[in-house]
Amino acid sequence: MALNFRFNALCLTICTTLILTACGESTSSSSGAGFGTKNPDNGGTTPTFDESKLIANLVDQVITPTFTAFSEQSKNQLTAITDYCTIESNFTPDVDDNAPVLASLSTAKLSWQNTMSIWQQAEVMQMGPLIENESELRNRIYSWPAISYCGIDQDVAYFEDGIINLDSNKPYDIKSRTSTRRGLFTIQRLLFSTDYSHACTTANDALSDWNSRSIQERKVARCKFAQEVSKDLIDNAEELLTKWNGTQGYANTLKNAGEPGNSFENTHQAINLISDAMFYTDSIVKDKKLGTPLGKFPNSCGLESCPQDVESLDSGFSLANIKANLVAFEMLFLGNSADAQERTGFDDFLVEEGASDTKDALIKGITDAKNATDAIESSLNDALTSQTEKVEHAHSKVKDITDQLKNDFINKLALELPKSSAGDND
Repeated sequence: MALNFRFNALCLTICTTLILTACGESTSSSSGAGFGTKNPDNGGTTPTFDESKLIANLVDQVITPTFTAFSEQSKNQLTAITDYCTIESNFTPDVDDNAPVLASLSTAKLSWQNTMSIWQQAEVMQMGPLIENESELRNRIYSWPAISYCGIDQDVAYFEDGIINLDSNKPYDIKSRTSTRRGLFTIQRLLFSTDYSHACTTANDALSDWNSRSIQERKVARCKFAQEVSKDLIDNAEELLTKWNGTQGYANTLKNAGEPGNSFENTHQAINLISDAMFYTDSIVKDKKLGTPLGKFPNSCGLESCPQDVESLDSGFSLANIKANLVAFEMLFLGNSADAQERTGFDDFLVEEGASDTKDALIKGITDAKNATDAIESSLNDALTSQTEKVEHAHSKVKDITDQLKNDFINKLALELPKSSAGDND
């Protein structure tokens, strides 16, 4: 099934018939009815679906293009931020025309939004280098939901001074800083926040005079640190590509699943890993991005609607993030890329296993969820107050997708639930 998308964006051998032992929202699945459809021409022992083809298509046509596009866009972002910082640094308030500053800042913000949109697709493709070492590389690129406004403000001052907290024995090096002071979330605060006071409860030595400095000085300090963070982001995006591509890269590990010496004993294990990544839609999109600010889980406001807990508060881009997540889920499910050609996806796998009804339900669920988010006519943080029913509806439609994932999808394809969704009854 081919669809147009905005952004550039598995051989199972069965020796015995697996019996479905799980139901509802159990943590694993042996098989669904008719799993492993057999080919009668060879004695009825070989599945007819080519799992290797599914893996290769998702890797080559969906995941790799997304990671590549992110790397390229991160470079465009640095260019836009550098241009803005040059203009901002040379601007004299009450003397110069501020139109060029506003225009360059707008361009830098748009470039961040474009970078963030691609990354939000990559968020649904977390595997290999993005999950190893407790997701260390992923967190360097995008730390949310772990955030530290105070930490960001401190590092603005540290970078400007060239040393940490005025200690000459501690030269500043962004590579040694924690993830909450790096990456896309940090760049968002530096470009979008109009509160130029630091966010620390108590100012340390480096920030002691921050709030008394002119707004212009603070804008310049922020934009220069944004350049540094953008350079670091490019390095991290290149590291992801290096670990993903190449003969020893993780992409080939997936595509060669089941071969001698491969970390995957068979192609089905590799498919399960890709499926695990898709459950981001459940544990993160449904629960953290929508459920938490709606008050379905404890948040900063207790257990009630809490606009301040949305993902991208400073930029107002939270809803766009969710839309990009849904686009990525759709690409992985259908196996389609930006060129709109019909290719092998999980939908084809379900049809081969006699589960066309599950395929149809998931496609409808994706469409309904996209329509529900499109119906929200403001930023997510504003909508939590003024359009609460629409946000609730969007959460409900995303839940329709994840309910299918946790039940019929994994049962029909004999997949296992990731730990992040095991035991989740929401």
